Amino acid sequence: MYTRIMPQVAATGMLHGSTIELDTPVPPLEGRRVRVLLESAEPTDANLSADDQTRLWHEWETQGAQGAIDGDEEVEFP
Repeated sequence: MYTRIMPQVAATGMLHGSTIELDTPVPPLEGRRVRVLLESAEPTDANLSADDQTRLWHEWETQGAQGAIDGDEEVEFP
């Protein structure tokens, strides 16, 4: 069985609620499921102050996704 592979296409546009209005046309994908990765196309000021970094690190240490980091045992990272 031969499967045609569609190349990945990057496009920009404007987000309005759950609708994305693209700036340019994309390959013919009407009615097909697609994967959408959203990121801002505009530069953002991602620089945090030292105080903000310390505060955020402490929050992650005490209530991260898997709970608090226990200082008594070796932490394993995937």
